[in-house]
Amino acid sequence: MQRFAFALVFALAIPALAEDKPAEITVRTGHFEKNNSGLKGDTSFLILRDLEAFEKVFGTVPPLGNKKNNPVTKADFEKNAVVAVITRAAAITTYREVTGATQDGKLTLKYKSVTGPAGTANFASPLIVLIPKDGLKEAVFIANGTEAGTAK
Repeated sequence: MQRFAFALVFALAIPALAEDKPAEITVRTGHFEKNNSGLKGDTSFLILRDLEAFEKVFGTVPPLGNKKNNPVTKADFEKNAVVAVITRAAAITTYREVTGATQDGKLTLKYKSVTGPAGTANFASPLIVLIPKDGLKEAVFIANGTEAGTAK
């Protein structure tokens, strides 16, 4: 009986650990990084809360052939923020298996990134994700199982 009472008291004394909740994310396509975005380096990690900030960094690509784009719109910013990563390299980077989880205002965005064969040109490859902006304070980016960066 004493063991049970000790276990019960011990269990009640430990604060409940908060669990990550799956995030409602939507991947958007059809954008490129503008040449005058002002961003530098191999990778940039961003949280953009309004269309004005978004348009300082990204332009919209016209649809090509049968490829359908799903660009960010002004209406998206009514309830959402954009969380983005831009990889700059001598090859195009593609992103797959994008998932998100939130806990206490922190988004953990996990994805697989694959960089193609290097060429002679430089590319800026964005991953653009919509997420509800209520309570969003920080984003942590996990690329291929490793923490790649953060944005606040």
